Amino acid sequence: MYTKLSIRNARRSMMDYLIYFVTLVISISLFYAFLSVSSSHYQIITLAEYNFEQLYTYLRYGTYLVSAVLIFLVYQVNKYMIKRRKREFATYVLLGMEQTRVAFLFFIETLVVLSVSMVIGILCGTLFSQVLTSLILAALQSDITLQLRLYPDTMLQTVLFFLLIFIIIGLLNVRQLRKLKLIDMLNDDKKTEIQFTRGKWFYLTVAAVSMACFAAAAAFIKRYLNIQPLASVDVSVKNQTLFLFILFLIAGVYGLFFSLGYLLVLVKQKSVHWKYKKTNIFLIGSLLSKISTTSFMLATITLTLLGAIVSFVFGPVASQWAKGYLEYRSVYDIQINNVYNSIAEINDLPVIHYQKVKDYIADSGFGIKESAEFELKFVNEQDFFKRRRGEFPVLAVSLSDLNQLRTMAGYEEIALGENEFTTQWDQTVPESGIRTALKHMSALSIGDSSYHLSSEPFYKESLGESIFNFYTDYLIVIPDAASETLITATTNFYANTSREMSYEFAEGLSAYAEQWFRDEYAALYAKYENDPEFKDFIVVRTGTEQMNNATIASLLINIIGLYLGTILLIICLTLLALQQLSDSLEHKKRYMILQKLGVDYESISRLVFKQIGIYFGIPLFTGFFSFIVLLYLFSLGNVNEIRAFVGSGVFVMNLMVALFLVVVIYTAYFFTTYISFKRNLLRD
Repeated sequence: MYTKLSIRNARRSMMDYLIYFVTLVISISLFYAFLSVSSSHYQIITLAEYNFEQLYTYLRYGTYLVSAVLIFLVYQVNKYMIKRRKREFATYVLLGMEQTRVAFLFFIETLVVLSVSMVIGILCGTLFSQVLTSLILAALQSDITLQLRLYPDTMLQTVLFFLLIFIIIGLLNVRQLRKLKLIDMLNDDKKTEIQFTRGKWFYLTVAAVSMACFAAAAAFIKRYLNIQPLASVDVSVKNQTLFLFILFLIAGVYGLFFSLGYLLVLVKQKSVHWKYKKTNIFLIGSLLSKISTTSFMLATITLTLLGAIVSFVFGPVASQWAKGYLEYRSVYDIQINNVYNSIAEINDLPVIHYQKVKDYIADSGFGIKESAEFELKFVNEQDFFKRRRGEFPVLAVSLSDLNQLRTMAGYEEIALGENEFTTQWDQTVPESGIRTALKHMSALSIGDSSYHLSSEPFYKESLGESIFNFYTDYLIVIPDAASETLITATTNFYANTSREMSYEFAEGLSAYAEQWFRDEYAALYAKYENDPEFKDFIVVRTGTEQMNNATIASLLINIIGLYLGTILLIICLTLLALQQLSDSLEHKKRYMILQKLGVDYESISRLVFKQIGIYFGIPLFTGFFSFIVLLYLFSLGNVNEIRAFVGSGVFVMNLMVALFLVVVIYTAYFFTTYISFKRNLLRD
């Protein structure tokens, strides 16, 4: 009997559950789609150049982590539904039903909604999974083949995950309903929440503290963006700075909305003329009747919306950044570098010959199309001892070695006149910075010879990031004769293969090169084996591994950003919509009184539009303003990287598309809520 009653109530309340039902279907379908990529039955992507095990692992746990925030959504929806139906539940109790049974009825009712949502959500998820597969295959520049399939393990995980959420929330609901008193259930809709009893100076102080928190948050995010690229800064310092930014931002937002509630009270008290104009007094009364709950809710929604905007915008930007960084970093198929900073004595610097490594690669079946062994030199002998950050010396490279690298990278060779030198710069350094630095480099002394800057003073075509010394961003290019007199700092080997390497071979090349160097230079290893820095003396980078890692990072950032943004956006919009629809039922009698007082339907519609506009507009305005500040600080700290790796045009386009989608979805929820609000007022 109770089950039939629950099903009937769920069917009768379907319009009340509509927005929640749609939100749940979207959440389940997205969860299924993203989790299906990590299914053991998912075998669409089979490319030897890639290893997607990391992607599948990160995507699986990322999906669980992001979807965990749905607990908050389900809890809030159940909280609002219980609040809206307290009088109905009180009627059941007056008729003799135990409150535990009432709670059980509500649990069955929400379970019915969940069951229907799961069936539709999983079916929609199969379509979303094909969109996701197309996104992955497009990133890999592979042929797109779509297969509509249901994955049993993903279906089971989806059902168990959402069922677990509902069981947890259901137990909390049972506990809450059992503790409710009958009189409270009957009179809940008559309660107001105006509790401004501390005096105006208290709330003005809260507002001032809120502004101070925003200023501190801006300072911490600026500091975080400045230290983020520095490898020398401890990770705990970066994490602590990020944590403080989030903490001050949250405190600032909640303080702001808490004080805004009091400002609304001041408007009601001081602005007599505006207050009594048309239906403004009714609007203010509706806002103040739930001011405490409203302030907390709007602050939470603002932070959620900010998170959604950041995810939507920075997900594609970071994905494009990873791709651009790959093109900048992975210029050659194989790069083997050695570093000198773990060597204590200058006489211990080894003269490295890579012939055995070259033979190993040539015999692997992938072949060597072209290769280069080149040396980077100290301009002055004392540069060897400069090991502190900011003091690492700029190294020199011979003209012939640089031309070999340029030819392998697809660039034209360069020339130097007699007694000339030039510079090769990192791609991320702007020309203005280069020209400023070159003003102090008009001449160069090597031994007894002097050299002047060439008429072509710099080149900045990308030759990879590993070609430069630590914390430097350019090389000095000198004639071969001058290079022969200098001490070698590092000897490096770069190569392009005849065939594209498999991921398995690329992964094994690092182990082979390390073992080869250990065997070839056993005496050096014996002397420095206890030095922890010496283990990174030989660094092997392959284009295949870099492409794999960059592709995984790009896809993961893009996919998780899209998923997180969607989940956060529908959470905040669902909460806003449900809160307004709940108010439409609670304040129905007030609107009926307005009609009896002679207020026409159009005026009531405008009043409803204003009320919903305030609730939807304040989080949107605050969230966008906060995002603009974050965007400005981010752009200010990463302008060179954005230009080099993303491109100003692509960055702006991603920004505009993401913001447009947010506004469109936001507007759709706004008008849906507006229409549903008016329908509830007209319903008997």
